[in-house]
Amino acid sequence: MILEFKIKNFLSFKDEVTYSFEATKDKNLEEYYVTEIVPGVRLLKLGIVYGANASGKSNLISAFELLSFLVGKVRTNKEEPTSFVPFMFGETKDQPGKLELVFYAKNKDEVFQKYVYSIVIDSLVIREESLQFYPGTQPATIYKRTYDEESKTSKIDFGSKVKVSKLAKEDIQLKTLKNMTVLAALKQVNYAIKEIETVIVWFHNHILESVEPHTRLTEYITENIKKDSELKSFALSALNNAHFNVSDIRIKEEFKKVSEEVLKMVESSSLPQEEKNEILKDKGFVKVEVEFEHTIIENDKEEKYYLPIELESKGTERYLGLTAPFYEVYKNNAFLTIDEIESSMHALLVNHMLTEYLKNGRKAPYAQLLVTTHNISLLNEKDLIRKDAIWFTNKKKNGSTELYSLADFDIRKELSYYNAYKLGKFGAIPNVD
Repeated sequence: MILEFKIKNFLSFKDEVTYSFEATKDKNLEEYYVTEIVPGVRLLKLGIVYGANASGKSNLISAFELLSFLVGKVRTNKEEPTSFVPFMFGETKDQPGKLELVFYAKNKDEVFQKYVYSIVIDSLVIREESLQFYPGTQPATIYKRTYDEESKTSKIDFGSKVKVSKLAKEDIQLKTLKNMTVLAALKQVNYAIKEIETVIVWFHNHILESVEPHTRLTEYITENIKKDSELKSFALSALNNAHFNVSDIRIKEEFKKVSEEVLKMVESSSLPQEEKNEILKDKGFVKVEVEFEHTIIENDKEEKYYLPIELESKGTERYLGLTAPFYEVYKNNAFLTIDEIESSMHALLVNHMLTEYLKNGRKAPYAQLLVTTHNISLLNEKDLIRKDAIWFTNKKKNGSTELYSLADFDIRKELSYYNAYKLGKFGAIPNVD
């Protein structure tokens, strides 16, 4: 589980900001929101971020995405950009940025241990990288990597508690290109360093790909429903709980042959190479049709009708699509970010989805969800909202983003967070006349 994430000089975050999942002493909705990961450390399972358009909400999620991408991305070209973008207004555009994640992962003994992973990065080079863990109350270094500008190479020093042979060190250092993390480089060598392996596995299994407003979720879930009957049951249950009147999902596949003329067009098209190869090899493609079964009562008689997914509402498609990442959250005790969760969905449906997530907490006690939203009606739901779970992004006069929590404000529980936010008491609202 994630404790906190620090960001400096990345996109709209000029000065260092910290997003924290650490719970305050507040006992409100404790059984749904809070997991005591180790004695004395209480972490939240849900975070909700508000802010005006262009205030930096999406950039917070982009920072999580970049860190996850860098951990997993194996590079072969050392001149390839790192995907890092600094704060572009002023002197910071020529300076590196920093990302630091503090989290808890189970070690080989199935005991949660605290880790700190940090990188200093610019658009072409990872300048610094370090990984620490807490075998006791004090941190111990697993490795520290620095970049030497003169030799254009990275130097990696392993901590005294980590056993790595000289040959392994040389091989790892050779594989660590200037634009690639040590964690990614380790995927290319045949050495298992248990302290690092725990972290690599945690990132791979517990950090899910972010969901954005235009993420094409329908194709993903229909493809996986064919292979996973449990996912189908989960999706149908979620749709029924939200009263979508969908009793089944039917997937039909039909192979379509194509002419030589079409094959030539495919060959010169911009389709992904893997997809092209399949069509050219088979001289055709599989057409997938998805239909929803609706059970209705007509003249006191139960009738079933099938509608193609193209005729379903955007809200139905979005809700169905979101069941797939939520399924992964429950299955893997994972961390998921969703940008503008209300996209194509009614405010009450968003309320229902978040409520269901919290109620199902026992299925995944170590799962975490971070969402951005413009749906301020959620602030009226005192049976859903904790103060420390609400965060705001606010654009300052210099164009940079400040990040802070509702828990920073001394506002009594009986007062309306909704009204206070609308009146601008917390900032983070559009500046309109």
